[in-house]
Amino acid sequence: MAFCRLLFPLLVLSVASASTVPVFLWGDLSSSSGNSLKSNPLSTVSAQGFSEILNNELKDDPYVIVFLEETLSVEDFSRKNNEGDISIPYLYDNLSDALYLPSVEDASRVLEEVAKGAVHIKLTQNGLSAAIEDKNNRFMFIALKDAMEGESRYDLLRRHSNFMEDQISKLEKKGDVIAVYTARNPSWTIPDTHSRVRRQANSSVTNGPDYSLDGLRLYLTGVTLDHSNASVTFTNYAGGSSEYNTTTGVLNGTLNFDQGSLTLNFHRAAGYWFFDTVHFVQTNPAVDEILYATDDLNALLDFSYRCKQSVSFKSINETQEYKVSFIDIKVQPFFGPTNASTPFGDSFNCVGFFSAPIWSGLFVVFILLSITFYGIMTMMDIKTMDRFDDPKGKTITINAGE
Repeated sequence: MAFCRLLFPLLVLSVASASTVPVFLWGDLSSSSGNSLKSNPLSTVSAQGFSEILNNELKDDPYVIVFLEETLSVEDFSRKNNEGDISIPYLYDNLSDALYLPSVEDASRVLEEVAKGAVHIKLTQNGLSAAIEDKNNRFMFIALKDAMEGESRYDLLRRHSNFMEDQISKLEKKGDVIAVYTARNPSWTIPDTHSRVRRQANSSVTNGPDYSLDGLRLYLTGVTLDHSNASVTFTNYAGGSSEYNTTTGVLNGTLNFDQGSLTLNFHRAAGYWFFDTVHFVQTNPAVDEILYATDDLNALLDFSYRCKQSVSFKSINETQEYKVSFIDIKVQPFFGPTNASTPFGDSFNCVGFFSAPIWSGLFVVFILLSITFYGIMTMMDIKTMDRFDDPKGKTITINAGE
């Protein structure tokens, strides 16, 4: 339990750098190096500092064995299974005689430089690649590369814990031994910086559904024209223009297609903007019609309109009826200068601000307040007795009128 209490804050506080790994040293360490209880989770040990620590520990020429994982981070030391068992109990047992460095820069590189000419052995699923010699060489690396397919992280670390215990117990009988447990890379990383980038698709003046004009944002997936029982889809958008009259508060945006041009007319009043008419002009055959909205199209200023999948504008000419439909429309006039990167405002979806649940809640609150008010008034109307019988005096007589 004490081991977990120690390593949990180290887990939280010492993972700020993605290029550092923890290092756990135990065995016949010098008394000046301290133990893991003095580790500082708020600081990172530099490569030079770690090299000085190793040189201090190796001055008596002990036998050094390095257990090198592929990945290791501080959270691995406190990892447990469903029964609450720790993944590396052997290190837990040696905690009092250990030096724990939760964040070390380039630990594997520094170990390689300090132990020049060391013996390198791999632990695979078939066992050790070579026998461990403790006489000819005093420095040995064992790369732990025996991960099995489908094996959990807990089972892998628990198996490595048993392996390290077995190897160290054999070497301790022959002299001073210092063991090092670390890795080449961290198993859990946190980026140095966090940034949130707002992404927006670039508008296209040829094929894109997002039409950007100065002072107007318009999203469409299609525009159709219905006339004389025939339907035509507007294609090949050739750009457009806009004009804003600051005196009248009217904004006109023109979209040019091969089939003709559409001028969208907006005006503002009383904190709202209104999309009233569309001016349709065609050269062949010649058409010049003002089309009126079949439904009210308006929203609050700084809001975009997104109520229907399709909105229509019709002419009032009884002989020649034209109907223009905007498919999957989202529109917002800004009544001022904008550019292609200006985003849409909040969407107005034609949903009332007071929905049915809100009205229901207000009704229930009103009923409860009425009951509370009635109860308080009833309590205030209670009259207590203000005259009492005196056993030694005359009996009080109360008239029926009182």
